[in-house]
Amino acid sequence: MSEWLIVAGVSLLIIATAGLVRRAASRGHSTLLFLLPLAGWRQVQAHWESYGPLALLRVLGLVCLLTGAGLFYLQREVLTPAVAPGQVLRGAKDAPASAFVHSPEASLLIARGEGRPLSGRLHGTGLDPAARVTLINGVLSVQEGEGFLPERSLSLLLGWRAEDIDERRTLLVDPGQTDGPAVHLSWTPEGGRYPETRIFHGGYRLELALAPLGEGRFSGTLQLLLPDAGKSYLVGNFTAHADHLRYRDGAVDLFFDHPDTLAWVARQYLRTQYPDGAVESVVVENVNLRRADGHGQVQARVALRDGTVERLGMALEEGPAGWAVTPGTLDRQVLDGQGGDAGEPAAAGAASPDRPAPRVERSLARFDELAAHVGEPVTVVEAGGQTHQGQLIRVGADRLWLNRRIGAGQVELTLAASRVAAVRLADGTRLLPPGDGPAADGGKLDERAPAAAPAGPATLAGAEQWIGRRVTVTLTSGERRQGVLRALDQRRLTLAVPMGAGSMEYFFPIEDIETLKETP
Repeated sequence: MSEWLIVAGVSLLIIATAGLVRRAASRGHSTLLFLLPLAGWRQVQAHWESYGPLALLRVLGLVCLLTGAGLFYLQREVLTPAVAPGQVLRGAKDAPASAFVHSPEASLLIARGEGRPLSGRLHGTGLDPAARVTLINGVLSVQEGEGFLPERSLSLLLGWRAEDIDERRTLLVDPGQTDGPAVHLSWTPEGGRYPETRIFHGGYRLELALAPLGEGRFSGTLQLLLPDAGKSYLVGNFTAHADHLRYRDGAVDLFFDHPDTLAWVARQYLRTQYPDGAVESVVVENVNLRRADGHGQVQARVALRDGTVERLGMALEEGPAGWAVTPGTLDRQVLDGQGGDAGEPAAAGAASPDRPAPRVERSLARFDELAAHVGEPVTVVEAGGQTHQGQLIRVGADRLWLNRRIGAGQVELTLAASRVAAVRLADGTRLLPPGDGPAADGGKLDERAPAAAPAGPATLAGAEQWIGRRVTVTLTSGERRQGVLRALDQRRLTLAVPMGAGSMEYFFPIEDIETLKETP
């Protein structure tokens, strides 16, 4: 405002003076009287009709000039507080480096924290060891506090997108540079509700290194000295996450309501559904979070090392232990290698570049020859097209045992030799056990060809009324399983057995079931 008044006042003075001089020259009067202040006052009084309006315009210009100069003085000298040493005005672009940045104290703090976990001081308060570091939308942030708005935070506007960092990057900024990234220091005043922010465009010292670790994580080292009155600094090693996950006691906080939390839970759950080393990648395609009722859905795409690509959907709910996958809601769909984006299931036996044909197909003379592969990850294919992945732990004359990891525990699965149509090894080799099926005849086995559905035993008559209830299944081999009955048809029985925060679904052919009883 003061600058505009000064410009307007000077402009009016020039215009009015030029007009008076021209009017005096046309009337034959002395022009020098109008160039000097108040010298032509009597001339104006005597010829007011000719000089009056221009004289008033000149007075108005003088008033604007004096008013603007007075406001400029008040704003710059009276209303603006003095800048203390080491303090930077909010948003200043020419922030001078304080004595702290160049002091021996700062050098000693950097030397003490180098090579250790990230530590330091933000706005006069020591950094919380539980502070989280994120790299989201090109901004590297160090945040303290568990609320939606952090209590204290420091943000570097790097402009580095997480997905573009595929190798180590470094950044050095000296206190004299002004082309470094902006640094935002935010804190919540005592008794305040909203944070205040101070922006630094220069005057700070920065040494940053960042390297990718995979799965949206980055390892880094940081040395930062700020020219503020609180002598803020950060130094040490850290791990940055390219997501909004919250951590508590070093573990992911499953109670934090955010789509990234649901995506993390889904990824961890899906990795437990396959043998160790079988999953190449898990990509979460869509997350739907409904905070009001504590439910959500996740859709993910799983690529296996044998070339299989699957799309899985599941429901999640927030319980006493936080967000977890709802038992019995896993929906699996096998996709074609190249047509997967269209969401169409792969045709049985269809060849594609993403699902190469097995390298070797070998028939076995005896079933117990599978013992040579004990300890290896395998995929067992039943005659009905069902597959079971796990580690082969034991082989008998008429059955085999698989070990599957479920969360922090393990599940042992027994399969009779009559149910096994093929065993696929990790390198793609397919082993065909002896039998009277198509494998024994040397023909190519169709792993997804449905088998003839046997008629269910009389002991299962009326068991459909127990769907959703706890039951006990006794197999012809003598094994027993307890869980929730999910489905029952003429071919098989589906049983959900609780495992940690989720459940494991078992599929039992009808002919292998001896008895089925409801469990109170």
